[in-house]
Amino acid sequence: MLVIPVIDIKNGHSVRMVEGLEDKTVYYSESPLTMARLFRKENAKVIHITDLDGAVSGKRKNYELIKEITESVDVPIQLGGGIRTYEIARQLIKELGVYRIVIGTSAIDNVELVQRLVADFGSSKVVIGVDVRNGYAVKDGWSNQTNIKGIDFALGMKSLGIERIIYQDVARVGSLQGPDFEGTKQIAAETGLKVTAAGGISSYSDLKKMQELEPYGVDSVMMSRALYENKFPCQAIWREQEKIDTSLELPKVK
Repeated sequence: MLVIPVIDIKNGHSVRMVEGLEDKTVYYSESPLTMARLFRKENAKVIHITDLDGAVSGKRKNYELIKEITESVDVPIQLGGGIRTYEIARQLIKELGVYRIVIGTSAIDNVELVQRLVADFGSSKVVIGVDVRNGYAVKDGWSNQTNIKGIDFALGMKSLGIERIIYQDVARVGSLQGPDFEGTKQIAAETGLKVTAAGGISSYSDLKKMQELEPYGVDSVMMSRALYENKFPCQAIWREQEKIDTSLELPKVK
């Protein structure tokens, strides 16, 4: 089970929007770049970045910061948040060099965009974010609920050639109350897609329980708050070391 650390960026800071609500935003770090380097030192194989400003406005307010991160860590970067035009998607893939992009709102509002991206860059470069509340897809930075069921949305994306989705119940995001196991299992089983689970994972037991869903196609999880708050014992060792070694030099990759 691949664990993907998440860095949510808002106004240049690392944050966590608890339950997807603006008034519950938690600030964790002044420097998303420092967090990316730390996650890499903690042996992250992939890092996910969400541009929360982009998700709401569709503008690339944090582009230069994200570029600095991609150039500073030696693992693939997955990026989501406000990718609403072909030009932006192409820039992120070709110029910024992100491993893959995550499309959410645009996949709901602009099916033709998804078709074009898959045709031009391949399904491995495009992931669909299936964010739900009460079983229905939400968009615009989780602020607007649609009348489209999450499973129906995922099946529609599959028909366009999409092979992977990120599934999360936004009411669980940042809550540390456990992910939506049943919803994750259902959408994986009914769609046959590869699924990355997110939202609410709080402990090693959550990871073990999620691992039981691997036969259904759930092969990875995205985590944020639990990592920031050292909910896993091995992290404490690294965090203590950071107090001594502030250079944050990356290990050499053989």
